Amino acid sequence: MSESHYIVCLRAGSWLHTNRGTTSAPFTSREAAIEAAIEEARNSGDPDAEVIVQASETSTETVWRSGREGQAER
Repeated sequence: MSESHYIVCLRAGSWLHTNRGTTSAPFTSREAAIEAAIEEARNSGDPDAEVIVQASETSTETVWRSGREGQAER
């Protein structure tokens, strides 16, 4: 499992993404935050980077993994 996680979540009414303590925000929509997180993950050079959406306190979904062919592009 990758140690490079880009976590997308909704906080205080704004979408954001975080990676290793760095927060990028605000985004106007969930989709915009996901797209920005994927772009940063791609540019990170980490072959194991992942983008994970936190839907609630207990629910997450991995929406992108580096190097995975056939993924739905956002």
